[in-house]
Amino acid sequence: MPRMLLLLAATGTSLRTPARAPAKPAVAAAAPWTKLAQAAAATALGVSLTLGFAAPALADNELAAKYGGGLDTSLIDTSCFKPDGACGTAAQSCLKTDNCRRGMTCTAKCLGDNACITGCFAKYGNEPMNDLLECSIERHECIKVAILPGGPDLASEAPLPPLMPVADFDARSLEGSWYKVMGYNDRYDCFDCQQNTFKSAGKDKLDVSVEFQMPRPGRHGEASSYPLRLSEKLVFDSKQAPDALLSQKHRHARTEGHMFGLTFWENWSIIGQNAKDEPEFRFVHYSGKTSQNTYEGAFVYAREPQLPPGAKAHVYRLARQAGWAPSEFCAVRNGDDVCSRPAPEPALTAQQRGLFVGGAAAAEVDDMGLSSDRIPRSFVPKWLGTAADEVASYAEDPHVTERWVFSQQRKMGD
Repeated sequence: MPRMLLLLAATGTSLRTPARAPAKPAVAAAAPWTKLAQAAAATALGVSLTLGFAAPALADNELAAKYGGGLDTSLIDTSCFKPDGACGTAAQSCLKTDNCRRGMTCTAKCLGDNACITGCFAKYGNEPMNDLLECSIERHECIKVAILPGGPDLASEAPLPPLMPVADFDARSLEGSWYKVMGYNDRYDCFDCQQNTFKSAGKDKLDVSVEFQMPRPGRHGEASSYPLRLSEKLVFDSKQAPDALLSQKHRHARTEGHMFGLTFWENWSIIGQNAKDEPEFRFVHYSGKTSQNTYEGAFVYAREPQLPPGAKAHVYRLARQAGWAPSEFCAVRNGDDVCSRPAPEPALTAQQRGLFVGGAAAAEVDDMGLSSDRIPRSFVPKWLGTAADEVASYAEDPHVTERWVFSQQRKMGD
């Protein structure tokens, strides 16, 4: 696989051992799965930050702090990625999937920069990439980057929210469909077309269906989308528990979900809700973690795609009481002009793809929301066109897409 070596050869140089240890000399002709393992490890360094989409001011960034923007390669079991290894099937699937290879290269070059990695997932996100991360990080621990205990927090040990949670909150009032209309954390709360649906799953439990879209740059610079869906289970704390009075100061419920190949656990607090004469809204604060990092954020639910004018004054007052500037929250774009975007056209020129100039081009998105990025070329041999694509994906600057993705967000304003 010469083009695979070309693609990933320099990826290993994006990994470095801790400052106290000398760098190991590069191996001239490492097997494809070795380079893929290194790329996966570098991705693991930042993907936990991307999962929470938490900016440095919002997260403890334990993993990035520990490895200083790099990763000790002794933590990688490369045998897992061999064809007969524990994650061999997932690795081979990634090697055969254009956007998985390119996505791993893109995220590796970010070296733990969570905003950069968010851009990589917006441009290249795909299921083979998620499967490889899940297999190598969580299922078989081929990449040993778990530095926090897994599992949910105890209610009494959850981080305190900025406002006291609503007293006697009725969990059943969340049932049905809601839109996220404004958000605090631009790495998670601010993506487009966010609709959450809650259904009863037994006493004090709700199943949550989450839908949103990451913006993806299209053929002529126009925006298309990368749709994502996930499921969570929201479990409310018992009011009869021995520490119930203490716990209710910390959270209402806990939730668990899975995204980008990693499991996350969150504490939810409803810190505000509408009065009887106001349109429905719920103001939610959350704190979360993966086995690699912690994060937090906040958002507002409404029953309609935008924040109702009749609720704005109340919502803004709650935000200020929590110490936030409501005008700086993002206004989530839930309109048909954004949420009904077609998939991008597949044919891109070399310049549009960013060949050697780091342009923010996009992949084709199929009906399942997966990217194929296969561009038909009849005027050059297939192997030459593919090799050029691989060189282009390595040569590009991942920060280009990052900047474009976040430029799509809008502020609430006054």
